[in-house]
This record gives sequence, C-alpha cells and structure tokens, in this order.
Amino acid sequence: ACCKGAYAGQSTGACLASLPNPPTQSPTTSGGLDIYYPNYVEWSSGKCVNDRPLPSGRPNYSTQQACCSGAYGGQTNNNCMCDAVGVCYSCTCGTQAERDAAGCTSLTCS
Repeated sequence: ACCKGAYAGQSTGACLASLPNPPTQSPTTSGGLDIYYPNYVEWSSGKCVNDRPLPSGRPNYSTQQACCSGAYGGQTNNNCMCDAVGVCYSCTCGTQAERDAAGCTSLTCS
C-alpha cells in the first residue's frame, strides 16, 4: 500500500521489488501441486499430500501411491496407502461397514 500510494507512477517497480516478499507478474497457481510429498507428522498418521507450498528439501513423488511406498513403506496401519488408494486397499483401512459400502470384494477381512 505504501508503494502504491507514494510511488504509484514509478515505472521501474523499484519500490515493489524492494519489499521482503514482492508481488510477481504471474499469479500463484491455485489448487494442489502436481507432485506429492510426505507430510512428516507422527509415523502412524503420516500420509502424502500435494498441498502448496512444497516444503524446502522435502522428497517428492509423481503419484500419491509412489510417495506412500517411498516414504511410509513400513507403516503397519497402512494409513498413507489407505488415504491414497481408499478403504479397499487393506483390511486395516476404514471399518468393515465402510469397506462393504465401497464394494471391497477382493478383501476377506476377519
């Protein structure tokens, strides 16, 4: 607001460029990223997300399933894959009622 008020006619954009987080010529894309990364919360509740912005240094994967395999492959409750694939992924995903409603005919859960 200060740049706009004090330097509205400035053709070089020097005032705006000197801001800590200057605006860009192209707007930020909305929606999720085209890649997935582990959210690195408690191991058992960890999953892969595509929320913006991608945290610096975070590994990323082209699909949510690939991210789950790479980042949470040893997760015994399958929380990540249940989120990525759905309740039909494993008997550990959702409740029996949820699996029945989703038509998980390939699973035999006791």
